[in-house]
Amino acid sequence: MTTTTAPVGPRTLPPLGPTRKLKVPKQAERTLRNGLTVIAVRRPAVPLVELRLWVPFGRVHLARGAMLSQTMLSGTESMTSVQLAAELQKVGGGLSAGVDPDRLMLSGAGLVTGLDRMLELLAEVLTSASYPSDEVATERDRLVDRIQVAQSQPAHLAREALLKRIYGRHPYATQTPEPGQIRAVRPAALRTLHAERVHPAGAQLVLVGDVQPEKALDAAERALGGW
Repeated sequence: MTTTTAPVGPRTLPPLGPTRKLKVPKQAERTLRNGLTVIAVRRPAVPLVELRLWVPFGRVHLARGAMLSQTMLSGTESMTSVQLAAELQKVGGGLSAGVDPDRLMLSGAGLVTGLDRMLELLAEVLTSASYPSDEVATERDRLVDRIQVAQSQPAHLAREALLKRIYGRHPYATQTPEPGQIRAVRPAALRTLHAERVHPAGAQLVLVGDVQPEKALDAAERALGGW
C-alpha cells in the first residue's frame, strides 16, 4: 500500500510587528587637553567595565611594532611585569596589547570598583614602559617561535597570499614580520619607538560598563590628563 503526500505550497509570512524605538545607552564624550578623546558608555548588566584604547600607529617598522606590543606590559620604571599583573588582579582586571597596520591597541576589563586603579596602571604603562632587556629577550624568542609555527600552517599561508593579491605593494600586504627581523629588535629601539609614537594626540579611549559616564570621564582625565 502506498500513500501520497499533497504538495505543500508557499506559506504566508506573519505580518511585521511594530517598529520598536531603539534605546541608545547613556554615554558621554570628552577630548582632554592632550588630545586624547574619551568616550564612556553605560552598560549596567554586570558590575564590570571594558576598556579599549586605540593609538594612531601607522608607518611603523613591522618588526618593531610587533615587538613593542608584545613587550609593552613587561614592566615600567617602578614596577616589574609581575607586580603590574598583581596590581591588575587586585581589581579583577587585566590588560593586553596588540598592533595592526594603523593602530596600537590596549584592551582590558575589570571590576567597576577598580576603574580608577586600572586607569592609573594604564597611564603608568603609557608614560613609563621600560622594556627591560631580559623580558624583551624572552618575549622576542616566544614571538619568533609563534611566527615560525604560523608559517608552517596552511591557513596562515593562504591569508598571506590573499593579502598580497589584494594590496600588492601596500604595507597592508605584509602583516607578519620575518623571524630574522624580530631577532634584530633591541630594547633601546623599543624605548625610542615608544617615546616617538605612543602619544595621546588623536588617540581614543572607550569605557563601557556599569559606570556613570561623566564620572568615568573624570576618572580618565585624572589618570591620563598628564600623559
